[in-house]
Amino acid sequence: MIDLRKYEKLIREQVAKVNKDDPNWKWSVKYIGKTKVHIRWSYLDYLESNNNCFFLVMENEPKGTGVGDWLWARSPNGGIIECYLVVEGKPNPNIGAEQTIQSGIKCAISEIAYTAHNRY
Repeated sequence: MIDLRKYEKLIREQVAKVNKDDPNWKWSVKYIGKTKVHIRWSYLDYLESNNNCFFLVMENEPKGTGVGDWLWARSPNGGIIECYLVVEGKPNPNIGAEQTIQSGIKCAISEIAYTAHNRY
């Protein structure tokens, strides 16, 4: 399985970009683990929400399929925002993995910010 900790710099850069583009509320990385990233949005603190983070979650490929891993963008309540079939290295559209983990992370964080601004 892809280890998200290997992409800490990219994750922090992308969240910093989202933070720069949001003049009203602060975005930050709260936690980066092997399979889960917590992305904090200060607007949810303002709302006094118990869940103040969005999530990136990695899940294993189905065993023996040779397909890439799944990267999920999830809302603070765990709902699905978007999912991406990703691989390390060169994308392989023959198995449906059309994105590298790097492009998947960028898309997922962008989609989280888009959803946050349009839902709250």
